[in-house]
Amino acid sequence: MRAAGVEPPVALRAVAILVPLVACALFYLPTLTGGFLSDDYSVLGALYGWAHEQRLLAALTAKFGEGLDAPSHYYRPLAMLSFAANFALSGANPLPWRVTNLFFHLASGALVFAIAREVVPRKNSKLPLIAPMFAAAVFLLFPTNVEAVAWVSGRYDVMALAGMLASVACFQRMRRWSDGWGATALLTAVLALASKESAALLPAFVLAIAIGRHWPEGARRAFGSGVRDASPWLALGLGYFVLRTAIFGTPFRVYPDSSPLQVLLSGDWLKPLASSGAWLDAAMPLPLARTALLAALVVLIAMGAFASCHDTKVRGGWLAIALSAVLSIVLLLPHVAVLSSNGEQGRLFYTTSALLGLLVALPWCAPIAGPVPVVGRGLIAVATLMLIIAEAALLQPVVRRWADAGTQAKMLVSALARTSRAIPPTGYGLVLVPDHLGNVPFARNAQGGLVSPPSQPAPLSQRLIVQTPADLPSWPEHIERGLVDALQRFPLSEVWNVMAQRKSAGNRAPSHYFCWNADTRELVSMQWPAEIATRDWIAAWQGALAQSRCDASAA
Repeated sequence: MRAAGVEPPVALRAVAILVPLVACALFYLPTLTGGFLSDDYSVLGALYGWAHEQRLLAALTAKFGEGLDAPSHYYRPLAMLSFAANFALSGANPLPWRVTNLFFHLASGALVFAIAREVVPRKNSKLPLIAPMFAAAVFLLFPTNVEAVAWVSGRYDVMALAGMLASVACFQRMRRWSDGWGATALLTAVLALASKESAALLPAFVLAIAIGRHWPEGARRAFGSGVRDASPWLALGLGYFVLRTAIFGTPFRVYPDSSPLQVLLSGDWLKPLASSGAWLDAAMPLPLARTALLAALVVLIAMGAFASCHDTKVRGGWLAIALSAVLSIVLLLPHVAVLSSNGEQGRLFYTTSALLGLLVALPWCAPIAGPVPVVGRGLIAVATLMLIIAEAALLQPVVRRWADAGTQAKMLVSALARTSRAIPPTGYGLVLVPDHLGNVPFARNAQGGLVSPPSQPAPLSQRLIVQTPADLPSWPEHIERGLVDALQRFPLSEVWNVMAQRKSAGNRAPSHYFCWNADTRELVSMQWPAEIATRDWIAAWQGALAQSRCDASAA
């Protein structure tokens, strides 16, 4: 049921939504020209392989009845379908892939705007566009969201949230389940659940919104009416977990080595909170702006809680959003052992950032002559301005870091091709590249993709191999087992089977060594201490890195 109230002019509404959308797009423009990063190459390689084997459509269809890959318990067929659309239309050109991510982010911002307009009846406010515009801006500019938006592999997160928000926005406007809004709400819920596991929050989110809008009728009646209104979403959520059980044998496990229920019951789910301080310091590297952001969030949440104590309409909306925000974190923590000290994992809180945007905007929904005094209104205005300024200050360096990593990724792909041509036919190269650059995943899980089509016109693995620092300790064993010989004589996809069958000659080491210098953005040839390497492989690498100016590669 839609909230009653006088609609502002269309032009004013258009300006209110376009301002945060345009501002966000301008902030993210530098990230659009970068190359693929980290896990992106796994997706790209899988699609290329299926297309090369002429079974792309069959493989994508099969994903609706199976996991994304083994041994994970990811169910994300719709996001994979979107990757396939990018691949079919633009191949390995990363620009359209990145634009697609930004489109979903902007769409979610518009949906946050739409939801904020309905959380509290508009007749409760004489400034009906301030709250939705502020909510959209807070979400769109939230600094930890860059990982989901600027990384192609963040597609799962941006699609899941867009589906969730679309479902909630349509739910707010439906009169019955069978009308156009209701049908669209259920359809977008299905799309969200087919994008990423984070969408499992949706049934609870819809239930909270349903109860919140009935809150003025009394808690007991609100609960009963809310359950009735949200029952299709609750049934859909149950069906989702039944499907996961059928596919994976367990409804809740996402990572193969995790046990969410056991972690939740034992209380271990709280352990990641101990690392939250270090994570925040790295994810938001400007101390003053970080402090201002956190302080503004606290003030606005507190002012919303204060307003909700005196107005049942505001209370219902505030409780619905606050409980959903808390639940979004509670559902995440059992799957996370520790938060990364370098500031990665911002995408995990992508949904929470949208709920935070809604929550901190609620003070603007309180009646202008209501319980919040003039001083309180001034405090809300100051906190609002401080939050937006702090977000902009924090967002800019994070975006710049991601843009730089994307640029370096494109340069690395080109440098690998040139370097492979310079290695003699009888030689073989080992290239060390950073696992990450700051809090940006760089070559992690991309070792094969960087030297293979479609990233390269032809396979480079018969001339060189890319490795990250974590791969180095295994190389003495690889040399002994004949990895270099296998790489030179067989396609990359067959190498490990060849080694398992002992078809490769052992005790042959790479002849040429290179590392990626992130400061000068070039591959550097390393002076390799072969004599030291025979005694201590890692010590040889440390010495060679120290002389090559590629120390960042060892991070």
